[in-house]
Amino acid sequence: MKPAPPSTLCPANGGATQDGKSELPPSTHHRKVVFGGAPFSLPCAVSKKQLPVRTTCVTSLLLPLLLLLLTLPAVVQAQFTWTTNSGTITITGYTGPGVAVTIPATVNGLPVTRIGDTAFHNKSSLTSVAIPGSVTSIGNGAFASCTSLTSVTIPNSVISIGPLAFYFCTSLTNVTIPNSVTSIGDSAFSFCTSLTNVTIPNSVTSIGESAFSSCTSLTSVTIPNSVTSIGSFAFAHCTSLTSVTIPNSVTYIGDQAFSFCTSLTNVTIG
Repeated sequence: MKPAPPSTLCPANGGATQDGKSELPPSTHHRKVVFGGAPFSLPCAVSKKQLPVRTTCVTSLLLPLLLLLLTLPAVVQAQFTWTTNSGTITITGYTGPGVAVTIPATVNGLPVTRIGDTAFHNKSSLTSVAIPGSVTSIGNGAFASCTSLTSVTIPNSVISIGPLAFYFCTSLTNVTIPNSVTSIGDSAFSFCTSLTNVTIPNSVTSIGESAFSSCTSLTSVTIPNSVTSIGSFAFAHCTSLTSVTIPNSVTYIGDQAFSFCTSLTNVTIG
């Protein structure tokens, strides 16, 4: 029997290529892509026609993911409340579920320059926070009673840390205050009972009343020679504090600044 011509052969997938060669049934594999830090798997149809292998991803699934990526900044911004003043933004609140929170540097194209009073107060699930380099001040009680907060990044754009800013952050273990800060407000770190170490830079001129009071795990502190005043009760009830160095630049030490520091054995003045 005479063999049928190529155009009448029945290929395995029920169709034929233009040159009459059989095309194998398409298979599917998954191509991994990452959007906004989250991995996704895109199903891709693989068409095998001898050599080379041709792969075509399902682009209809790619468009929704791209749209999701574009809306992520808006979603993040929606977790914050804010006010506008003279072309700058003050963050006034946070409504997100965040454990680790990054505060945006801009909102609607305007720079975020201040963390407002009590903006994150009592956010007990908050474990870490990154403050952008656009911020110059941290308001009163901004992070007070964030009892799970273990770390905070304060940029060197911040000039002032307000009263009660980190009051009763009982899980905070270490704080580096940048050398842009000139004042530490009253009770700014009071009752940070896990705080073992604090670095006060030589830009600070005043330490407020009760600024570090009842930091019961604090073992040592060095006060730089830029400081001229130490407020009343500034380090009171720091029961683990064993040594302190007070420079000769200090002209005022408030009442009971080191009262009830029951482990204090070494004080250097000047």
